[in-house]
Amino acid sequence: MALLGLSLALHLFTVILYIRLPSRFAAFTVFPIWVWGLIGLLLAVFCFIIFRARLSLTLILIWTFTILLVSDEARSLGRLGIDPLKEGPPKPHAGSKVLRVITFNCARTANPAEAILGFEPDIIFLQEIPHTYLLKQLIDQLFNGAGDYRYEPSKGCAVIVRGTLNNEIEVPKYRSQILSAELPSGRSVQLLNVHLQPAATNLRLFSRECWQEHSENRRLRQNELFYALGILKQKSSFPRLPTIIAGDFNAPANDVVYRILDPEFTNAFSEVGTGWANTYHRALPLLRIDHIYASDKLVPVRSRAFKRGQSDHRMVVADFVFRN
Repeated sequence: MALLGLSLALHLFTVILYIRLPSRFAAFTVFPIWVWGLIGLLLAVFCFIIFRARLSLTLILIWTFTILLVSDEARSLGRLGIDPLKEGPPKPHAGSKVLRVITFNCARTANPAEAILGFEPDIIFLQEIPHTYLLKQLIDQLFNGAGDYRYEPSKGCAVIVRGTLNNEIEVPKYRSQILSAELPSGRSVQLLNVHLQPAATNLRLFSRECWQEHSENRRLRQNELFYALGILKQKSSFPRLPTIIAGDFNAPANDVVYRILDPEFTNAFSEVGTGWANTYHRALPLLRIDHIYASDKLVPVRSRAFKRGQSDHRMVVADFVFRN
């Protein structure tokens, strides 16, 4: 019975923490909820097999429903009726031409063009660019030279568009870019490319320093996003123009940092994504840290993550239609 009590206590503790997301417990919630769910399930299953405890069956059902209802991965895997986004030219949606957006942390990728070309995107957000000359090459290959890009050498970030970029707004601190783009259709969009504070990697949960490190790491990411979002709101054409925020947030999908965006922006993958959601690490993706958000003037219709190149991140692709 002690093991069943431990499993039940773990369930209550886990649910409360993942709902409230207090910063002092960031080291606990940095894991996907199903990690703790599997531990709770194993305890309940063990009690059933060894002691035939009836309560263990109830706990198995509780943990199973919690994982299926709360885990980020279960939602996208459960969208069986949605036509998945595939490599190739973007398909129209309900008779409307779509706007295809990609975000890709392309560290360790010799040539990001090889990963991107087959999708024929309109807007590309890049982080950790290996070689700057690849940007011009990518424009030539994608848009026959009829495109534009802005690269921030000190930040290692770039934005590439089918069309022209203008009205670049300086973001003095951190690794963010704010630009506006005019597309061939004549529409204009506002763009924010982000690459937030690297994640804490200390997983020694028995150590006080681990908990302090994760708490401080979360606070720094929140400050970075608040700062960039503040400049976007003060100096750009948001919310008049459709706005896209994309990049490497270095935080799991359940992190409190995304609540900063929730009131005004929609996460494309959370809304319509299909397949395995997580983007890091490429070989064994357990965390969804790369995201594409859009304001309410854009409606997400498809999204998916793809394993490409040698980057340690998976590439995220999303299709949008303009809201009339």
